[in-house]
Amino acid sequence: MICGYEWGYSKEDQKLDESGEECFYNKDAITTFSNKSPMYGDKAFTWRYDNRIIKWFDMWGHPLNRDGLGGDFEKSIIQTNWCDTQANKINENYYHKLTNSRQLDNFIHHIKTFEPSLILFMGSEIIKILQDENVLNDFCKIMGNPKSKPHIIQKPFEGCRFKIGFQEFDRCKIISMPHPSSSRGLSDDYMSLFSDEISCLITELKEINGV
Repeated sequence: MICGYEWGYSKEDQKLDESGEECFYNKDAITTFSNKSPMYGDKAFTWRYDNRIIKWFDMWGHPLNRDGLGGDFEKSIIQTNWCDTQANKINENYYHKLTNSRQLDNFIHHIKTFEPSLILFMGSEIIKILQDENVLNDFCKIMGNPKSKPHIIQKPFEGCRFKIGFQEFDRCKIISMPHPSSSRGLSDDYMSLFSDEISCLITELKEINGV
């Protein structure tokens, strides 16, 4: 499961909506994270957030097939967000927004429905908020007890050094990353330094699920 803060709504999307120009959209189309073009058309291949995550998968040794619906691995990836809101950016305190009862219920609903074996949090604040007592209690009812507190890694790099977090529960493992499209100074070269740690978790997931 790829999980961010909330659904993106770029300024370009806003301008397009305000212009009244009709866009391709097929609500009945079947898509995967790596290829949303059946639903949104070719513009889906231009989305910065998606493209950067797809680039990271490639750097970690697990390239995503963007041809049609891809294979079993691509079909096993779910994309969602903690919140059901949509905006250019979160305009309030992260903790306040994500612990709001409606948004917490939204997140827990997705965890309960899909029971993901591996969660990639796209936003470094999310794993911190997960440790909140009320949030953690609801999460643990589904995923079991935490086997450890978050293990945060920051590697040497000639540039901005972001923190990557790892945490394991009885039935789930978590990787916490900086936000792909709004973390100022984030380098793909820096993210590639975590290939060993991240690749082994994805490989393990593939082996368990036979993909």
